Amino acid sequence: MKTNLMKSFLKGATVLVAVFGISSVMSSCSNEEEVAIDGKTRAATIITENVTSNTTWSGEIELAKKIAVTNGATLTIQAGTKIYGQATGNPNDATALIITKGAKINAIGTATNPIVMSAKNGQVGGWGGLVVLGNAPINQTATQYIEGIVEGSLPGVDTSYGGNDSNDNSGTLRYVRVEYAGATIGENNELNSFTFGGVGAGTTIDHCQAYFGDDDGFEFFGGCVNATYLVATGTTDDSFDFDFGYTGKIQFAVSTVASSRLTSDPNGIECDNDKAGSSATPYTHPVLSNFTLIGSTTGTSLKSAANFRRNCQFTLVNSILYGFPTGILCQTTNSNVFKNNVVNAINTTYSGITADATNTTAATVAAIGLTNAWGTYKNQTNLRPNATPAIDSADFSTLDSWFASTDYVGAIAPTSAGANWLMVGTWVR
Repeated sequence: MKTNLMKSFLKGATVLVAVFGISSVMSSCSNEEEVAIDGKTRAATIITENVTSNTTWSGEIELAKKIAVTNGATLTIQAGTKIYGQATGNPNDATALIITKGAKINAIGTATNPIVMSAKNGQVGGWGGLVVLGNAPINQTATQYIEGIVEGSLPGVDTSYGGNDSNDNSGTLRYVRVEYAGATIGENNELNSFTFGGVGAGTTIDHCQAYFGDDDGFEFFGGCVNATYLVATGTTDDSFDFDFGYTGKIQFAVSTVASSRLTSDPNGIECDNDKAGSSATPYTHPVLSNFTLIGSTTGTSLKSAANFRRNCQFTLVNSILYGFPTGILCQTTNSNVFKNNVVNAINTTYSGITADATNTTAATVAAIGLTNAWGTYKNQTNLRPNATPAIDSADFSTLDSWFASTDYVGAIAPTSAGANWLMVGTWVR
């Protein structure tokens, strides 16, 4: 009997070590239970309290409420970890993982063993998603609290963002997929799959996918964090949204839409200086290269591949945009660079902008030069360029050395140029 008890104790201790690694999480903050996820019963660690000291998560993690990483702590999430947000039944209380100013997240998956954050109920909008807040500049003078979280709803947790440190480091996100996220608190007040507020350039973001979330895939409120290899799949609003003085750089990004579930204003890219269209500085000015923004064959309920408005600035080069009623909808007269792109639109290719000779207006989607423009986005051949203008000498005269040089436009290289990053491993869904 004593032997059996000892074996049971050791087995339990082994599981806890596997789950927590070198974690300093106290037993009062979490517990391990047999839970049903995706119709299967298995062990998961239930997180019930905020992370206030350096902590490691692995295995199956379940968030019982909004969990904040605070007090300058670093949350390390090991490759292959699955994190599930419970559904609370009240959008105001939607579960989410929040990295506050001064804290860090080091979530480093691999191509074959990604980190997945999902809704326990497997439904779109079933949880709040990932929120990262930093101390990098924004263009608002009043203290800003991140959209989608009711101010003061998390006692003792500062959900404000923005500061004066352009190189602020909020950690690393690599091979991370956020699924079925987004929760609507009220009109124009939603969480997204990935929400970044004032995140600095010391932060590393690459190989991240927003999969079937409510509202936006990736939303940036100010800050200057750079990113590479992003995928937004089936979001209900904008795939990429920039606001409040974001000035970062992004290269290699793919977005697709699911036309059966959309908001009233869905775009591939949406960009504002701020909601008032003011002259607050720094101006919102994303510098974007090698995007492939895919709408639908009919464009039903979509708006534009890219909507630049409300006094923002922008740079968009070396990109492919198609399947939207309008290609580029430019509603700002502020400084911008629009060069060496290939655009096909269902109704209006360019609105409010005059495309120079470096850009190509494709008469049909087939004329873009992709192998299979309407094929499965993660198929290793479909989005590869196989003819001009998609195979073209990319224009980097307006970009700096941070960007990788390519001899093609869009996010995916032709076969001769190397591996398709979407198909390296199993990190995309």
